[in-house]
This record gives sequence, C-alpha cells and structure tokens, in this order.
Amino acid sequence: MRVVVTGMGAVSPNGNGYQAFVENSLQGVVGIKPISKFDATDTGISVAGEIDDFDVSQVVGKKNGKRMDLYSQYAVQACQEAYDMAGLSAEAVEPEELGVIFGSGIGGLTTIEEQVIKMHDKGAKRVSPFFIPMAIANMAAGNISIRFNAKNISTSVVTACATGTNSIGEAYRQIKEGRAQVMIAGGSEASVNETAISGFAALTALSTSTDPLRASLPFDESRHGFVLGEGAGAMILESLEHAQKRGAKILAEIVGYGATSDAYHITSPDPTGAGAARAMQLAVAEAGIK
Repeated sequence: MRVVVTGMGAVSPNGNGYQAFVENSLQGVVGIKPISKFDATDTGISVAGEIDDFDVSQVVGKKNGKRMDLYSQYAVQACQEAYDMAGLSAEAVEPEELGVIFGSGIGGLTTIEEQVIKMHDKGAKRVSPFFIPMAIANMAAGNISIRFNAKNISTSVVTACATGTNSIGEAYRQIKEGRAQVMIAGGSEASVNETAISGFAALTALSTSTDPLRASLPFDESRHGFVLGEGAGAMILESLEHAQKRGAKILAEIVGYGATSDAYHITSPDPTGAGAARAMQLAVAEAGIK
C-alpha cells in the first residue's frame, strides 16, 4: 500500500507553526537564545532552543493544559495544525482506521523535576494526582488519541534523538502493511529545565558557547557539543487510496524506511558510519531506487 503525507505541523524555537518555521528556516533565523526559564549559571551552559511565544489557550486550552506537561501541549498543538492542514474531520476517517505513533525522548521531565522537589520539600501528600499521567513518555500519544478520537494503535517510540524519525517510519509501516488508513506521527520534547541541562552538561555533551550563532555547529571543524532545544513536529500519513478518495492535497510520498543500531557505545556513534549507511541502504532498497 502506498503511503503519502497530507498534513504537517510544527512548534519550534525559530517559528511557532509550520509556515513560520519553514519561512524562518529558509531565511536563516536561529531559534537559539540565552536560557531564561531558570538560572543556568551553575550548569556552565548559557543558551538553548527555547520557545517563547507558545500560548496554551490558543489550541490546547487552559483546562486541558493544566493536566499536560509542556511536551504534551506542544505535541497536541503541532498535531492539530497537521490535522487541519490534511483537511481531516470526524467524518473523513473512521476512528478504528486512525492511529497515533508519537514519541518523546524523555517525556515530562519538567513535571518530574517539579514534583520531586515538592515531595522533598513538602511531603508525599503534596504530590499532584496528575504527576504520573503528565510525566510518562507515552502521554503525548495518549492525549493526541483522545483529542482526535483515534482508536487504532496509540503508542510511542523512545529512541533519543531519533524518536521523531522512528515514529514516522513505524507509522508508515502501519499503513503500508494495511493495519491503518491514517496515522498521526511525530515527536515532542520540552526539557529546557535545570535537570536536563545539568545532566547533559555533566555528560559534557552540550555546547558551552555564549554566542547563539556559534553554539550549534554539528558538521563544523570547531564543533563542541549540541544545543538542547524544545518543540514538536507532526505529520499526517495516509494511504494513497484513502487520500485520493477524499480529495486530499498530497504533499509527499514515503517510499522507504530503514532503521539500524550501531550496538557500539551509549553516546558515541560507530566512527565507521556503517550503521548509518546500512539504514540508508535499507530505505533505498525498500523504495526500489536504483
């Protein structure tokens, strides 16, 4: 079964919303800025990809937002944009044919940080009853499923920096193998907090640059670590037949997906690049590209 993309959504430090994200990216707008969410002085890290124009009331709603960690809020907003772009509605897809594979590298870490501090300072009885449903990494998928009445698979992939890509690939497989007609896929993260910055800094993984324009240089000779960011990206994947039947605008087609593991080290990739090359070869082979 052929699989197409019919909708996209984004919440990003350099543009809130798909259109703003694309336009700003093409114009070279950098979303990295000095950390303002907490005093990061002791961590030795001074910049991050913070989102400073997110309004929970616009899409998620204040009442729902109080029961979601920020990573889930970002996820729901990105998915709503993708859903709307795809022209989907309750009448356009059967709930049993609509699924969700939406991941997060760590889930609601800000909620975990806040609630552990509250328990330590004020006692166990003061921990929020929403602590667990706000913190666990599959609740973005769960909240998305509830919002769009998606009754096919609802699950999450957790593969660190590859989470969003793996989510899209696994959603593609669901449709290709005939298990669903429409899938909501993507990833979300909201870990610009003291715990995450301190942890990555202790791992010596983060850039210590104070200049936002010199902090993220992944392919540069003078690269010196990555910059922690936050946000969400979402796609609507659909079988070609389903999309054509309802007259949807087709944005792209997914024709191949490859996933491998280096099985090498907890943080370092295999320096030969063999695993990455094999993943590409698998995708090319599935696509039938010569």
